[in-house]
Amino acid sequence: MSLKAIVLVIVAICLYSAITFYIGWNLRKLLLQFGLKRFALFYWIVLYVISFSFILARFIHIDALHVIGQYWMFFLIYGLIMSIVANLVSFIVRYRYTKVIGLSAISIIMLLFVWGTYNAFSPVVIHQTINSHEKSTKKQVKLVIASDLHLGILSNKKHLENFVKLSNEQKPDIVILAGDIVDDIPKWFIEQKMGDTMKQLQAKDGVYAVLGNHEYIGDELKEVEKVLKEANIKVLKDQSTVIDDAITITGRDDATNKDRKQLAQLQEDVATDKPWLVFDHQPSETLKDPEVDLYVSGHTHKGQIWPGNLMTKMIYPLDYGHKSVNGTDYIVTSGYGFWGPPMRIGTRSELWAVTMNFK
Repeated sequence: MSLKAIVLVIVAICLYSAITFYIGWNLRKLLLQFGLKRFALFYWIVLYVISFSFILARFIHIDALHVIGQYWMFFLIYGLIMSIVANLVSFIVRYRYTKVIGLSAISIIMLLFVWGTYNAFSPVVIHQTINSHEKSTKKQVKLVIASDLHLGILSNKKHLENFVKLSNEQKPDIVILAGDIVDDIPKWFIEQKMGDTMKQLQAKDGVYAVLGNHEYIGDELKEVEKVLKEANIKVLKDQSTVIDDAITITGRDDATNKDRKQLAQLQEDVATDKPWLVFDHQPSETLKDPEVDLYVSGHTHKGQIWPGNLMTKMIYPLDYGHKSVNGTDYIVTSGYGFWGPPMRIGTRSELWAVTMNFK
């Protein structure tokens, strides 16, 4: 690791520790209002262990640390926001009503906790019809599209079973899993035998998947590909396949792989007389993909937790939804699962049921 990288890591840790302290100081101040003065040292030790638990979990393989770390991210975000708001309100009212302000802030956080959990574990089906100008011997194809399942310890087998149920109800021709299928590593996928659940997906023309950045982050790529193959899921890595001699589907390797092929290279092996459907975990950076009829992505989670959606809107030309540009239909889904806290604020876990009609 270079000196520059080391300095950046130290600065990041110091900043993160300062934010944690700020949240902890505000909570501690409220506790003191109720006469809870004892065990100050224990309080700060526990707080910092919790705040660094997601890092500790990478070295100490205890599931509880992993779970605590994921939930902590929610309290970090909204603890910071509500601490700032509470301090501003306290300043405006000249530091009166401290108990009321503090309890109100905690109540709002807990209401968001409940609402966010409901949004994460109560997925909806988004229906979309696309009338293509392309000709095909297959006049209609029904797709189920889902991304970012992040299957693991919290986005668990029960959540997957619900996905399989919802997907099968749509009676799709093809199921597309658009990356980040497992949460970094396949440990919990294997332990919970999620592959057996995946095998229950019903699609006349097959279940296909592309890899996402989290399959690469976990550094267990071969194991992930193995368990997906065993679950009857065909992984496309810069590869194309023709369905019923009528449409071509192409799965791009994730952009994490800097050596992945350019779309123009993949196009060289695609028949021009068939509709072309492309699946790429990370959204198109330009919305300029000529000859592609449908371009499907995920990755953004639509920010997952407000104000994350404000950031994704600034980063991507299309961070969520459906848009038609120069003859190409783009779909970016917010995902079926979640990364970090098992909550969604301002978004909802979802899968898309897309009906494509051809001439």
